[in-house]
Amino acid sequence: MGELSISMSAENKDKFTPYLIGDYLLTQPMTSNKSGFSKWGFCTRGGKEYFIKEFLNPVYPLESIKLEPDVRHRKMDQCIEWFNQKKRIYFSIAASQAGNLVPPLELFRNESHFYLVTDKVSETPMDTHELSSIDMDNKFILMKVLANSFTKLADNHVVHADLKLDNLMIKQTNGCFFTIKVIDFDASYLEDSAPVGEEIQGDFVYLAPETFLAMIEEPAVLSPKVDVFAMGIVFHQLLCGELPGFDSEYDYVYEAVLNDAEIKISENIPEEFRTLIAEMLRKEPADRYSMRQVLSALNGIEATKRARQAAEAVHASPAPRAEHGGRWISTDDFD
Repeated sequence: MGELSISMSAENKDKFTPYLIGDYLLTQPMTSNKSGFSKWGFCTRGGKEYFIKEFLNPVYPLESIKLEPDVRHRKMDQCIEWFNQKKRIYFSIAASQAGNLVPPLELFRNESHFYLVTDKVSETPMDTHELSSIDMDNKFILMKVLANSFTKLADNHVVHADLKLDNLMIKQTNGCFFTIKVIDFDASYLEDSAPVGEEIQGDFVYLAPETFLAMIEEPAVLSPKVDVFAMGIVFHQLLCGELPGFDSEYDYVYEAVLNDAEIKISENIPEEFRTLIAEMLRKEPADRYSMRQVLSALNGIEATKRARQAAEAVHASPAPRAEHGGRWISTDDFD
């Protein structure tokens, strides 16, 4: 193992002793902040820093733990099934990589817990105030990058299932452009093995109607269109700094949609984007845009904008002039 660097604040230096998890040296205490199903922190290996996550469930039954044989076998089978399912998902995520996903690098068991390691990203989530300050051209770039990344996930039948601002790491580059990284695939699943009931994770602010139905074990088909719904809400926040509007008797967008209540898309959003968001927030998945249709719509908006700019440039050009007698004169001089 190469030289390991340890980065710790003075406050925690005397309270925490770095320790190994497999080949990774944990450099600070793990936290469960914003992650109810796991703990996370940062570690190093070979001098490079990584993000590491410890799953709280399932827990592998070590031989040192006294259990009845049938209980031990059942717990081991659950762990094996969970591990194999995670591998399928993570391989599909890696196959979808377009440069803006932060895919798993390693999934392994150490003692009784399972761990996930990814690259550490320096970008941080932006709040709605920061998002509203981004110029429209950069907002559009972020929307296209996001739609392109999720189209690739959808093509590989991956549902992120927890698309929200907190899981989008946005950073301004030295050239004043913006980059975006998609993180946290804990809640993700493949279309052919969608969770049901209490197995389903996700943020209620961005929850699709069909996801809630599946949570209460009502008939529902979970597909990448779950992410389309969440992305419609993210687009609304990106474009105007706030959530779509709905009647105060509801707490979340999905509740209003399920009850066929009006969803108010901000008038501050350009009309072409208002139309797109409305298609992304449709109640029935069959009526809702697919992720590829979202990307296609964005490409169409871009093409229309370029055509309009080209037409405006031609219209703004000076009137043609005619050559006569070795000098340039106005065509009006021929009257």
